[in-house]
Amino acid sequence: MDPSCAFDRVAVVGTGGYGWHFLCALLATKRLHVRAVTSTTDTQSSLIKQSGLVKQKHTDKQKRIAKLRELGAEIVEYDDPTSEAFAAAFSDIHTVVSAVGLSGVTSQIAMIDGALAAGVRWFIPSEYGVAHYASTWMPFPSPLAPKTDVDRYLRDHAMPRGLAHTVIYTGMALDYLDPASIGLKLASRSATLVGRGGTPVSFTPAHNVVQLVCDIVQRPHEMMNRTIRFASSTAKMRELIKVATNGEHGERVKIVCVDEAKAKFCELAKHQDPRAFQIYSRL
Repeated sequence: MDPSCAFDRVAVVGTGGYGWHFLCALLATKRLHVRAVTSTTDTQSSLIKQSGLVKQKHTDKQKRIAKLRELGAEIVEYDDPTSEAFAAAFSDIHTVVSAVGLSGVTSQIAMIDGALAAGVRWFIPSEYGVAHYASTWMPFPSPLAPKTDVDRYLRDHAMPRGLAHTVIYTGMALDYLDPASIGLKLASRSATLVGRGGTPVSFTPAHNVVQLVCDIVQRPHEMMNRTIRFASSTAKMRELIKVATNGEHGERVKIVCVDEAKAKFCELAKHQDPRAFQIYSRL
């Protein structure tokens, strides 16, 4: 650990997905005290009995935690995502890196309050994706709206109280991308294109996201209170479809007008149909 580093105690919330990779990369620097903060929810015996899938997830998580301990990480578990629980988990921590998934984005409000109570100095929210923009045509909040709420809370509530933050946008994550979410059907080499498909889409593989976050964490004074936008590659949807279907036109590409796609999205979202998100990501 480098004694000259003023932000050498880092907590990462989440041990799966990006969280696992962030933790391994930060531990590999040999300059930081790294704490893995993880929920006990899926390690309770009552849940383990429900299905083989839950049991498998439990086993995988326990293996990850054992490996993190072996690598030198401190492990702290919490029962409920409350500000009090996070305050205890963040004790003596300088920097918090959130790696929760989309379903856990709203828990970051309590996470931020816990960070404030614990005296944390820098908070990096779980973005690592595309920015959210309000849509005037949508009759209800979009699936990504909670991300904006977290950003606003950091800016208007936390920053005036001394908690710095950095928001990182990296475009779509190639390693976790469902091809259907952008209209690609790889098995049949077909696709659905919304409108002309001229909107640029950014992509970044996980290893580049991990390296970026690891570098940012080690440069606090340069990176605090900034929005970082990074992409490994950018392409238009029609260009991606051309590659996926071996052609720009024909039977393999279905063209859907934007208004039709918006109406279909609203219909599916009204019934909380998960297919709505596949349309939303292309609008």
